[in-house]
Amino acid sequence: MPRTRLARVEDVPENGTLGVKTDGGNYLISKMDGEINVFEGRCTHMKGPLRFGKVIDGSVKCPIHGSRFDLLTGEVTKQVVIPLIGKAKDLKKFPVTIQDGEIYVKE
Repeated sequence: MPRTRLARVEDVPENGTLGVKTDGGNYLISKMDGEINVFEGRCTHMKGPLRFGKVIDGSVKCPIHGSRFDLLTGEVTKQVVIPLIGKAKDLKKFPVTIQDGEIYVKE
């Protein structure tokens, strides 16, 4: 699998997120207490752009229907506000390599 450079570690706000688009995908990078994790960048419910989501208590809230995802594991911590239109699933988490302050992901 090829590695893709996403960003510099210093570009990701502490206890926050950074959205990154590449030719290979749409990613959400989180930095929680110094730990870097990379997830798919769209909500698993209706594909809302998580880069616009608000970080609340270690999770990111989808800006469309309010699903929340843990920023360490990608697990759903709160389901959509309108339950009759389906449920969110856990975010896909990508393997991360950090080299010389750069964040790489295997696609």
